[in-house]
Amino acid sequence: MRVPAGFTTGLLIESAPDGQIAVGFAKDGVLLGDYTLSPLDVANMAAALLAASRDGAAQLPGPEQEQGSGALVMPSSFALGPGASPGQESLIMSFGQSHLAFSMQPEVMRSLGESMVTLGTRGRPN
Repeated sequence: MRVPAGFTTGLLIESAPDGQIAVGFAKDGVLLGDYTLSPLDVANMAAALLAASRDGAAQLPGPEQEQGSGALVMPSSFALGPGASPGQESLIMSFGQSHLAFSMQPEVMRSLGESMVTLGTRGRPN
């Protein structure tokens, strides 16, 4: 892995052979280390980052925002499955061989589904 010209500090992420993902960290333009991770490692890392973001939100000053800015990503597929706890369902988003499952109560899943149907049929004749 090479640090691109002009890049100073942060994560470098790129696809690696055999479906793996290469992750490196650069500081002041110098690569401090890089690792090759499996798709499961990447999914676990993403889940841990999202959970930390959720937990840290309570410590932010001011009211919590309904809509925030953020990265937009295109999953390769979606599925439904059992949730993390009894009585919950999950929306599973796949990104190649990395899968993230978002567990939720059935009422939340129903509301999400209804919103998706509404968006999917917008502009179509009744």
